[in-house]
Amino acid sequence: MIFVQVAGPLLMLLQEICSDQIHYAGIIKREMRMDIAFNVTRRCNKGCDYCYLDLTGEDLPYSDIRRIMNEVEVDTVTLTGGEPLKHPRFANILLLISGLGHHIHLLTNGILLKGKNLEMIVAAKPELFVTYNCPDQKIRQQLADAHKCGLDVNVNHVLTHQTLSMLGKACEDISFAKSILLLYPTNMEKNNVRMYGPEEWLPLLGRAIDIVSQFDIKTYFEQAFTERNSELARSPPCPTGKDIFIDVDGSSYPCCLLVDSIGGYKGARPIKYNVKRCDFLRRNQMPPESRYVRICPISVTDLYDKHFIFPSHIGEK
Repeated sequence: MIFVQVAGPLLMLLQEICSDQIHYAGIIKREMRMDIAFNVTRRCNKGCDYCYLDLTGEDLPYSDIRRIMNEVEVDTVTLTGGEPLKHPRFANILLLISGLGHHIHLLTNGILLKGKNLEMIVAAKPELFVTYNCPDQKIRQQLADAHKCGLDVNVNHVLTHQTLSMLGKACEDISFAKSILLLYPTNMEKNNVRMYGPEEWLPLLGRAIDIVSQFDIKTYFEQAFTERNSELARSPPCPTGKDIFIDVDGSSYPCCLLVDSIGGYKGARPIKYNVKRCDFLRRNQMPPESRYVRICPISVTDLYDKHFIFPSHIGEK
């Protein structure tokens, strides 16, 4: 295996996950439940290269969110973007969803997580998922303040060779975090993100897991590849068809990766998509001589029960 140069018991588990030794292939662990994610805005105050979506400036109308929430029965509601806090009626959105008693996941870059915004968010008691790729004392303090106010803070970290060098310090900064999700850098045809091949990504991921293991933070990661002859390759995980994903146009999409490459579907419903038709996977196939094949980059797994889970279920363990 390619991991022999990287030490650590956690890495041995990662080695098993990427081989055929653990037979959980393609199983997505979940209860009999449905969640919903709203991409509430295409506006952002940052504009990261690795963002899946084009920042075209539209907002999902509050009236659409209210109508959809009255039509569906869901558990967790995820609010994402863009930067959700840039939505002009974000306070109303939070009040609506928290008033209905739903658990809320708020994905944010953390820049606006202060002052009256923080007071508003604390009142709704969402779980925070904040991008933190490198040490930033201003953002770190705002996350610490949110944590002191009783909010669960989870961290999303886009893993690269550059961010790996700062990962230990970043973990020190957010040692109070409930979990960290190590993200694979995904290029969505913008040609501004370098995607690693498996021989580079898997050892990089292993080193990152070794670093995070020194802290009391639960670790999740995007595996991105599996061995060509493994059970996982024969039955690849796909997050579509289980939960609802609504973009700013009010339409349903299979997942966040496909919003800008396929048309939406009317009505709030989960959209099943054949993994063999996935535009991202078809465009980025590994050569036939490679030992590995690519799997959905947003399929999240862990080192605890070694099942794939939905991002909306992170933090439940």
